[in-house]
Amino acid sequence: MRRLLPGPPTPVDPLEAYADTPPDWLRIGMVMSLDGSVTDEDGWPDRLGSPADLRVFRTLRALADGIMVGAATVRTGRMGPHRPPPHLRERRQRDGKPPTAPIIVVSRSLRLDWSHRLCTEAAAPTIVVTCSAAVRRPPAAPVRLVVAGTDRVDLVAAVAQLRSEYGLRHLICEGGPTLATDLVNAGLVDELCLTIAPTLLGAAHHTQLLGDVPQRREVRLAALYEDGGTLLTRYQGLRPGTGAS
Repeated sequence: MRRLLPGPPTPVDPLEAYADTPPDWLRIGMVMSLDGSVTDEDGWPDRLGSPADLRVFRTLRALADGIMVGAATVRTGRMGPHRPPPHLRERRQRDGKPPTAPIIVVSRSLRLDWSHRLCTEAAAPTIVVTCSAAVRRPPAAPVRLVVAGTDRVDLVAAVAQLRSEYGLRHLICEGGPTLATDLVNAGLVDELCLTIAPTLLGAAHHTQLLGDVPQRREVRLAALYEDGGTLLTRYQGLRPGTGAS
């Protein structure tokens, strides 16, 4: 991987390049086609990815204390527990982190399959974030429950609780677009790590990166990398009042 910005072009190790953040940090990590879709023909990002994107995906997970996803992503059945390769487990342990990071599922309804492998096979117990209106009975699985908000999830309170009670200070959100949008609108996102795949999909398969963001945001390009034709961007200043000057 080469860093193009800040210049001059320099070979970099993703683990070192992406480790330059404060302890309290919330990233969104997603991949997008050249014509703006975050899903492929099957409605999933798999075929938009590349070896470079996979390396950065694993890097962002390795550097994080917790991995946030929306309930719709979990309901696809394609997401499992965090299982990093040995060298990334070692890196986490050198950084004082557990070998694996917990998956944090955000669900307003709490309608989840409690027999899912995220609930039954995770080395780091899965955390489910919900609101009090959804909690009618305890989850039928050994998960940890974070209740924030009354009729809908209060993401500001949830993130504060994840940090103060569970020590999960550095968070990576992997989508989907609804959760990513809600985090941006709540003013919680410090960085958008967006991989731009050299792929055109066409309008028939288009899924937006974000939904309705009511307030215009001017952000800044903090870093740009290239690897095998894939561009890997880092945008910062997404919180209101912290954008590009």
